[in-house]
Amino acid sequence: MNTTPDTSLLRPLYQRVYAVLLQRISEGEYPVGSALPSESRLSEEFAVSKATIRKAVDEMVVRGYVVRRQGSGTYVSARGLRPEGGVFVGSMDDLISGTPHLPVHDVRVSRGVRFPQDVREVFSPGVESGTIVRSRRKSGDTIFVYSVHYLSPGIEPLITEEELREGGMMALLRRRGVPLTAVEQTMSARLADVEVAEEFDIGVGSPVLLARRVLYAQEGPVDVTRIWYRGDMFQWRASLRLAEGQEDGIYSASAR
Repeated sequence: MNTTPDTSLLRPLYQRVYAVLLQRISEGEYPVGSALPSESRLSEEFAVSKATIRKAVDEMVVRGYVVRRQGSGTYVSARGLRPEGGVFVGSMDDLISGTPHLPVHDVRVSRGVRFPQDVREVFSPGVESGTIVRSRRKSGDTIFVYSVHYLSPGIEPLITEEELREGGMMALLRRRGVPLTAVEQTMSARLADVEVAEEFDIGVGSPVLLARRVLYAQEGPVDVTRIWYRGDMFQWRASLRLAEGQEDGIYSASAR
């Protein structure tokens, strides 16, 4: 059992403050042109020091979401209104199934890389390192998806950057005749660490969604993948209907 703590939950306080403030801006709670609350007010609200608030706002200034006006305050800029590439709207199923159809921005293959502990635990004993494939996909003009694939030794020779640019990993493996049998996947909310922030060109601590996927063939797991989505560019939408005879607030419907 993997007991390694989820480091996304151990981010510095300023990164968490940054994420909340950015969310408020993107949702219009702090409209473009409006002033952010004072450091004193935010410090009291978040129960952190003014230095922590200042560091969070400094990061937002660097990213262009807010601007400081000497002697006046800090104001929301036009960049803070919404992501440049628009918003992906749909259910979690739509998000997962729609990812392979988004245009590929870049693909990078690295060989002989040591795998993280949780990935090594998925593969057979003795598999300590191997090939890693990193790729990014766009929604509109903005990077929306960042994926990292950790490949089992048996499928490394099947992978080429050229083919990965034309489609997803699963499609490539099927074309190669790999007998895929099952997929396990989880989805959770996270804060962007330094690597993820750089890949998306967002601030450290920004909200992201993380999907962890294990792809199985007949011989066992062949691909462990981490897929990040920009949290400010995804809006979950569902149509819900009350089931006949059930109490208010109890729904019988599938997300669409």
